[in-house]
Amino acid sequence: MDSVSFSRLRLRFTITVAVAIGSLLVWQHSHGGVPSHSFLARNDTPLISNWWGALILPVLTWFLTGRMGQRIAQHASDRATTNTEWRKIQVGYALALLYAIAVASTFMTGHKDISAGLFQALPVLALFVPIFRAECVLGFVLGLTYSFGAVLPVFIASILSLIGAVVYLVPRAVIRRVQGRSQRSAVAHGAE
Repeated sequence: MDSVSFSRLRLRFTITVAVAIGSLLVWQHSHGGVPSHSFLARNDTPLISNWWGALILPVLTWFLTGRMGQRIAQHASDRATTNTEWRKIQVGYALALLYAIAVASTFMTGHKDISAGLFQALPVLALFVPIFRAECVLGFVLGLTYSFGAVLPVFIASILSLIGAVVYLVPRAVIRRVQGRSQRSAVAHGAE
């Protein structure tokens, strides 16, 4: 995928998200009002209106798809690598979207223990999957938006992506450092 094609896709996807959230908000407004959510489902915190989604989701989509485009642009000289990176982005987005839909569905149907378990599994999943990448964050936020509005999923995804980056990157950095030391040690012993 070249940069011009991706730019068009980015614009179309952002417009699609804007139209989708706008349509949802208009539908909610005409069917009893746009809901508001309290922070972390606590009654002692202020309510946050779903109307914020009309601003937050298109801006977030534009920003995160821009980050995806930068990753693709890094491989622009190698078409095969670019296509592989594009497939990784698509799969990461789709899996995060489905995961978030599973979290929201189990929560909304009264299976809060399953929903909590899915949330608790994310740090473990982050050991193996880079959940902090833009496509995962975007899929996760969009998957939770219908049930929880836009503000809370953005906040939760921000925290989870920070935790995910630490859990995914730190062990790999430590392993590389240990391997580098053992290789230098082996080279030094071999020179003796």
